[in-house]
Amino acid sequence: MLALKDIKGVGPSTIKKLQELGIETIPELFSLLPTRYIDLRSPVKISDAGLNENCLISGRVEKISAVSHFGNKAFSVNFSDNLSENRLKFKANFYNMPFLHDSFKVGDSYRILTKFTDEGAYVISNPQLEKEDKSGKLDGIYTVYPLRGILGQNVFKNIITTSLDMMSHQTFEGYQGQVEYDLYHIFDRIHRPVSVADAKKALADLASVDMGIALEIYRKSAQNGRKTRKVFYKIDNSVINEYENALDFTLTESQVKAIKDSEEDLKSTKNMSRIICGDVGSGKTAVAFYLMYLASLSGHQAVMMAPTEILASQHAKNFEKIALKLNISYSLLTSSTPKTKRDAILNGLYAGNISCVFGTHSLFSEDVRYKDLSLAIIDEQHRFGVHDREKLEEKGASDIVSMTATPIPRSLALSFYENLAVSTIVKREEALTNVHTSVVSNLDLALNTVLALAMNGKQAFIVCPAIEDSEGNLIFSTEKFKDRYSDRFSGVRVAYINGRMSQKEKDEVMNDFASGITDVLVATSIIEVGIDTKATEMLIVNADRFGLASIHQLRGRIGRDGSSAHCILHTNSLSETSAKRLETLVNSNDGQHISEVDFEMRGPGDFIGTKQSGISLTPVFGLAFNAKTLSNSRIYADSRLKNLSLHELLSIVGRSRQDVSDFLDEIGKVTLNS
Repeated sequence: MLALKDIKGVGPSTIKKLQELGIETIPELFSLLPTRYIDLRSPVKISDAGLNENCLISGRVEKISAVSHFGNKAFSVNFSDNLSENRLKFKANFYNMPFLHDSFKVGDSYRILTKFTDEGAYVISNPQLEKEDKSGKLDGIYTVYPLRGILGQNVFKNIITTSLDMMSHQTFEGYQGQVEYDLYHIFDRIHRPVSVADAKKALADLASVDMGIALEIYRKSAQNGRKTRKVFYKIDNSVINEYENALDFTLTESQVKAIKDSEEDLKSTKNMSRIICGDVGSGKTAVAFYLMYLASLSGHQAVMMAPTEILASQHAKNFEKIALKLNISYSLLTSSTPKTKRDAILNGLYAGNISCVFGTHSLFSEDVRYKDLSLAIIDEQHRFGVHDREKLEEKGASDIVSMTATPIPRSLALSFYENLAVSTIVKREEALTNVHTSVVSNLDLALNTVLALAMNGKQAFIVCPAIEDSEGNLIFSTEKFKDRYSDRFSGVRVAYINGRMSQKEKDEVMNDFASGITDVLVATSIIEVGIDTKATEMLIVNADRFGLASIHQLRGRIGRDGSSAHCILHTNSLSETSAKRLETLVNSNDGQHISEVDFEMRGPGDFIGTKQSGISLTPVFGLAFNAKTLSNSRIYADSRLKNLSLHELLSIVGRSRQDVSDFLDEIGKVTLNS
């Protein structure tokens, strides 16, 4: 296999610079992908050029200054824009390039590759340029790489071109070689595209191949990882009858089906791994409580882990009535549990006197030991990682149930959850929320509406897409919202909550809101998961910055008691796609339908996860994916990768099994939450 030292013209000093960029091998060299493509056959008006972005412009020489005799031997050339109707003027400064001075003549036109760095000031420095009547380097598609000033763009491109030319003579042998051959040709199109459209198609193809490799690694890992059952349960019709008699309601058809499916898992020869999906308030916990009762009745122990103490406490409180009727010993264990009580709970778990326990990460603390833990239920599973699950398994949990209020798109479920059983809980008719959703562009008007309702006794959430503004982002953060609108909240009790606050601070804020002490809560999407409140109003600022599934989850926090509620979606976006996406929320309260629309509507440049989370979704190349990419990845995995071993697949991507496991964990978090 070709190494960096084998590339013509690449010596020790260049290899050192490549290593600074994280490049040690040829595959890693090809994996440093262009961040931008510029079509050098299509110049833009200078008024349309983005700030601090490389662009190609066309200018006619109008005036040339003399060369300065100071140290930088500078001179300037005044140009007029050939593309603008009023021939907008701009100036190019040339430093330490006196040899270029005499080549310029008034009236000549140039193609100029440059960037404007000062907003409103059309001044550029040391641009690349060539005459319009000549064809040279400023032709075709110009690639821009994230080189951080370590290497020049042209130097790096020469290395890429030489490497691709040398690789073209390589022999790709065997089934594994076919995949490497596919990757080589895709990389060639990415780094030397014939058009911007072809480059984007090649990037999508790379994402599909890369995702296909990850998918096949997942399939083979799942097959190898399923363990043989060693824990058994007492399952017969009397158990579900006893449980239903202890409830204040009748189980729905979908709840009963989820229970029956779970029972079949527990009767099988393999350990259970099931996801229970359902909108907020659909009754997922009723199914979970049944399984905990079943574990207790069978002489085992069960845990339910929630992402926040406040939610864990809510689960424990809701379980209390059932536990008393069915004689189930249970406890709540969190970091806030007093030491004396904590010691008693730890002793009870170790002795087996406590069969069910609710809590947060405290459930797998080092000092927590169980006598016979068999079942773990993870609420809002996308808030936890694979390592959290593994720690529960180390404590003894062999059967795992994950719950999520965000439906999994079918195409995603068929791919990455094909070996994982999924049950969907449908809301009962009387539990359907009565939330009216509207879209507005006038934030002041929307805020006035919400504040007027708050002053009349209603509770409201105001949700912002970030904690603080990032440079250049024209969005509202909680900090920006507070600075601009705090004076508007006179007469209204307002509080703020975000993910940087300690768990204790967050719990105090949420408790005050739930108990009615606070009228308005300004928050980030952290309130997706929280306790029940009596809030009926919600304003989501810059709603186009959220995924549809995330907004649906957010509005599930209002109108929880069935009373009329209102969700206002604010957006400044003029994008037709954004308008169409938000209109889906206006027309539907069906979480599954919304998740499908959201996943299908995401096209190139609008992939899941990358815009807000910054998480790279594919294990090697950091490419995101949409529904079409995912579909193509399955086709590629089925046609090209089935005969490869797990070791061969891992060697192609140069990653360990743990790396891919972490990647799959991120897919779960991002796709379910975006």
